[in-house]
Amino acid sequence: MSLKHNDSDALGLKVQRAQHALEQIRGVGVVNGIRVIVDAEDRLLSVTVAEEAAIMAAYRAAVEDKRPKVDEALQELRADTTFEAVSTYTNANSARLEAERVEKQRKLDEEFDDDYYMRGSIKDRDW
Repeated sequence: MSLKHNDSDALGLKVQRAQHALEQIRGVGVVNGIRVIVDAEDRLLSVTVAEEAAIMAAYRAAVEDKRPKVDEALQELRADTTFEAVSTYTNANSARLEAERVEKQRKLDEEFDDDYYMRGSIKDRDW
């Protein structure tokens, strides 16, 4: 059994809308005066506590402490000309892909808004 082209396009739009909706999801937990915010993939986005400034300063210090260690560990690899060429290509290609993804999402959002309006869910665009 094969899907019709329109069916697969419609499914693709639904998947993209669901992905967009998931990207917007935030979870908030508050326990003993500590407030934590996570995204849909359980990544920690924010921690709010009385000592928040001290925690963030310690985090930045830890990141700075590890940076030269990472640079040293990758020094030999980064010096390889093949790796440099692949890295340059990958960075350029990922920027292009991200730009295409953003443009595609913008169009999907517009189509979703137009579809929502056309179905009569919004009576007047000047709301």
